[in-house]
Amino acid sequence: MRDYASLYSSLLADLELEGISDFSVYSDMDAGGAARATLAGCFLKKLCPSGTSASADAAALVKFESINARLPECGYEFPCENEAESCFWDYFQYHLNVAVEPHESIGSFDVDSIREGMGVGPGAAQKADASSMVTKLFNGEMSTTNYDLIPYYRAALVETGFWADAERQRFETYGFTKVRGGKLFFAPKNAEISRTCCTEASLNMLIQKAIGTFLEFRLGWYYGISLSHQPDNNRKLACIGSVDGSFGTIDSISASDSIGLQLLKRALRPSFLKTMIMASRSETAVLPDGREVALRMISTMGNGFTFPLQTVIFASAVRAVYQLMGFPCDCPKTQYGVFGDDIIVRREAYEFLIRMLAKLGFQVNVGKSFNSGAFRESCGHDYYRGINIRGVYVTSLEIPQHVYSAINRLTRWSALHGVPLLRTLSLLYSWIQDIRIPLSEADDAGIKAPFKLTKPRVDNSYWFKYRCYKRRVKRMKVVEPDDDSKPFNPDGIAVGFLSGAYRRRDVVLDNPESSAWQQDWDASYTIRERVGARPRYQVITKSIPFWDYIPDHSGFVSGVDDPITRTRAHNPVDSWCQPITRLSHDAWVSVMVDFLPSWWEGRA
Repeated sequence: MRDYASLYSSLLADLELEGISDFSVYSDMDAGGAARATLAGCFLKKLCPSGTSASADAAALVKFESINARLPECGYEFPCENEAESCFWDYFQYHLNVAVEPHESIGSFDVDSIREGMGVGPGAAQKADASSMVTKLFNGEMSTTNYDLIPYYRAALVETGFWADAERQRFETYGFTKVRGGKLFFAPKNAEISRTCCTEASLNMLIQKAIGTFLEFRLGWYYGISLSHQPDNNRKLACIGSVDGSFGTIDSISASDSIGLQLLKRALRPSFLKTMIMASRSETAVLPDGREVALRMISTMGNGFTFPLQTVIFASAVRAVYQLMGFPCDCPKTQYGVFGDDIIVRREAYEFLIRMLAKLGFQVNVGKSFNSGAFRESCGHDYYRGINIRGVYVTSLEIPQHVYSAINRLTRWSALHGVPLLRTLSLLYSWIQDIRIPLSEADDAGIKAPFKLTKPRVDNSYWFKYRCYKRRVKRMKVVEPDDDSKPFNPDGIAVGFLSGAYRRRDVVLDNPESSAWQQDWDASYTIRERVGARPRYQVITKSIPFWDYIPDHSGFVSGVDDPITRTRAHNPVDSWCQPITRLSHDAWVSVMVDFLPSWWEGRA
């Protein structure tokens, strides 16, 4: 176990914040002081080096059961106190139903929608081998909580070819199995509390993913919200709100677990979509000790339609408030933003919307919602007077690759905000081997260093060679069994190839006249890692033509004018990743020169 206490003391010393316990951001701070306070407050906030713990799991279970218990068990009536609130409820129902009901120009949710949108989730499925999409679908029992879903699934497969044939063979061998409900499990969140999720039945997940795909399409059609681009729009509005106060940001507590079943039954008019939502959801959650809890929420985290459904609900609430208050709402890019429970609205609509959300059963996180002052938070960005002061979160430093990631993110933070972190970086440096990599590599591959701090080596093409860590991906070879004792589903294999889940290695034919199928083309697929499993790495050698190449990050966050505030959408260790740009490169080089020994002094 690393000495996290000493590391945090070094950080506070670097930030000149020793002896301070309150790291709140106040409007009279300058941007540098706000950035230092944010880093000090968040650095170990998500620390969870050992994964989940018994106490964190117990706290998560208590929270889950309390949220479920406060939702209405039967019947829902919106508690109107005045005419404005009554109008809100009417407008909310109108927008919610228009968004999902059949429309003459774009159709409705039907069996074709199930066929086009169904899929498997990235995680486990009950009674299934979750090693890959093919093994999950065709190499075992298919679980469900509701046998009524089977006819819809079979109807959707009528025109699918290989998939229909593969399912026919799977059914003859394994059949369907009914399970009690979603299996509750815990995922790491922080040292105090875990995160609750449910493993869904495999057939339920297929239908849920189809519903989610349909809802995503309707989000774009009716609200103009694209889930792939909306985080960028939210961040831009949050940045604007931190400058002129025109927008406020709202975050909710456990929003995915707070969508009441009775609320949806009351608000949604009868339709095939509503029928399938109710049929495919898990009515109960099976706790780790075997107890069953009847779910008063429509779904949990792990359900295939939870996120787009909550986005539709919150977008409908925002539109209802805007319509009631007379604000335009036809362009979410400039007037409001909704991404899951991450909401941005005009300052004038903030308080009324919060009251309406509470009446709909949602609890606003007061500590992470802002409508005054110079700070706004949205979709992983923390803006203070237009500057992204997002800190660096450390979840674990137990393996060298996590230490590399922390070093690389801290050096970028130091360069962007002009705050030296020599004590912290030196302590982290003492924990790892000095492997220096170019700026274009992943954060967990080694220490990113400018060319002037490296010992150049070249290959035969005069490209610069370097060593780095690469995450190992376990692959399983696809082989046909030698005997008939083990079922083999060739149509399922075909589905795997057509979907991209299975692939063959590249083969060079020695004889151009020979058939490619006569060669030994090994087919394989990637094995899904267990939740919470420690990643494995290997050292590889790579080369690059220009060491100090600065990657173009302009495509990661569109709509943000300041390149320093742009953020990558994905990082192998942590989602926070402020990139180095041409504007901040010189400052980053200075940080590295002060912190990293020259190559002849280092341990490379």
